[in-house]
Amino acid sequence: MTTLEHILLQFGLDESQKSPLLIPGGRQRLAELFAELGFTSGAEIGVEQGKFSKVFCEANPDAKLYAIDAWAAYKGYREHVSQEKLDGFEEATRKLLKPYNCVVVKGFSVEVAAGFPDNSLDFVYLDGNHDFINIAQDIHAWHKKVRRGGIVSGHDFRRGDSKWPCAVKDVVQAWTYSQGIKPWFVVTGDRSPSWFYVV
Repeated sequence: MTTLEHILLQFGLDESQKSPLLIPGGRQRLAELFAELGFTSGAEIGVEQGKFSKVFCEANPDAKLYAIDAWAAYKGYREHVSQEKLDGFEEATRKLLKPYNCVVVKGFSVEVAAGFPDNSLDFVYLDGNHDFINIAQDIHAWHKKVRRGGIVSGHDFRRGDSKWPCAVKDVVQAWTYSQGIKPWFVVTGDRSPSWFYVV
C-alpha cells in the first residue's frame, strides 16, 4: 500500500474531492501518522525550544530526527526577541532532545537543506519564518530532500495579520496548484492547523 493509499483509507477520504482534504487530530496526530507509515528519518525546521520535536521523537523513537533552527535575531524576523533569549531556546532544545535519536542543527533553513542529499528523508515539517519569500524558499529547498512516498508538511496553515505576518496558506496553495499536487491535506484540531502532501 502506498503512503497516499494508507492516508486515504485511514481517514476515509476521497481523493477526488477538492483539496485540501481535512484530517482531524492536530499536530500530535501527524506525528503518529509518520510513525504508522514507518518513517525512519525526518527534519523539523524551526524548532524554537524543541517541544514539537520531542512529540515527533516520542511518537516514533526509532526514527532519526534533525531539529533545525537558526536561533538568530535578524531583520524581518525575531528582531523583537533578544539574542540572549534565543540562545536560551537553543540550550533548552539541546537539553530537551538529548535523550532521543535527534540531531540538533544550528543554521538557516535553506543553507542547511543544501547539506542533505536529495531524496534522503521520509518527511520534513516546516515551521520557520512564515513570510511569503521564506516559506516559498523552504518548500522549494526541502521538497527535493524528501523521497518519493515521503511527506512534506508544515505548521500555521493560515493568513496572518498586521501583528503577526503569515503567508503559509497563500504559499502552500500556490505551490500545490503550480506543481499539480493533489490531493493535499490540512490537519485540523489545533488553533493553527498543519498542512502536508505526499511527494
